[in-house]
Amino acid sequence: MPGKTGWGWWWAQLPLCLLLSLYGPWVPFSLGKPKGHPHMNSIRIDGDITLGGLFPVHGRGSEGKACGELKKEKGIHRLEAMLFALDRINNDPDLLPNITLGARILDTCSRDTHALEQSLTFVQALIEKDGTEVRCGSGGPPIITKPERVVGVIGASGSSVSIMVANILRLFKIPQISYASTAPDLSDNSRYDFFSRVVPSDTYQAQAMVDIVRALKWNYVSTLASEGSYGESGVEAFIQKSREDEMLTWREDDGPQGSPPGKPQFVFDVFTLAYHSGAVIRSAFASKLDGSDRRRKMLAAKALLL
Repeated sequence: MPGKTGWGWWWAQLPLCLLLSLYGPWVPFSLGKPKGHPHMNSIRIDGDITLGGLFPVHGRGSEGKACGELKKEKGIHRLEAMLFALDRINNDPDLLPNITLGARILDTCSRDTHALEQSLTFVQALIEKDGTEVRCGSGGPPIITKPERVVGVIGASGSSVSIMVANILRLFKIPQISYASTAPDLSDNSRYDFFSRVVPSDTYQAQAMVDIVRALKWNYVSTLASEGSYGESGVEAFIQKSREDEMLTWREDDGPQGSPPGKPQFVFDVFTLAYHSGAVIRSAFASKLDGSDRRRKMLAAKALLL
């Protein structure tokens, strides 16, 4: 019954109810966990074969916190896509007959170090535990519940996160497939032999940028890279290809390097570059962000054209 508040109030709460239903799979496993538990934000689905998942459900935290605000487009949507794919496969009797796919999905919080900590869950089943010296209160041996074995990991999103996770997964020969990491460094099969991805390397993007500069006959180019493997390796690939094409890269800048109080770092770097370089065209390799950060980078990109 709507009570005194009326139907209008209940109708206004409908978007919130739909939002909670979207995040529903992210809630049950976390219930009953102590505050600060390292796997508070996770999903576990039982199955004959377990796949790992790494998604930036939250952004980077501030003021010492590991996780920040929810990321709907780059986090929740991709998470739901994996759950949808699992449902379709498990409900199709022709794809994997008599086999059910399970999952253990963790939140990277868009931070490489946090993702590395979370990824230890995927290798626990492969680490032998010696319980010979451990005894229960009754004097008997302990009953150790062995964690499920993960046969492969889907993720991560950011290139720096995937690189960090790949370094530990390769030690245990666990395959990793990324859906968004594009750094050229990940193409090195000698270092990332258990890593693969379903998106092209930034090398192709760098080549496209070189082709545009050559077609427009620009000879002075300034580059600006955001911090991380995506921006830094992307600009490096652009510079390498521009030199191979006998183009001149006049100035290189790496950000962030500390902005004045109250000024967005990326915008500050762009205006600093624009003021000092005097280049005809300026190229930026910057990681994709949501919300206000996206608007800041759009303003910075507009400043490049001034």
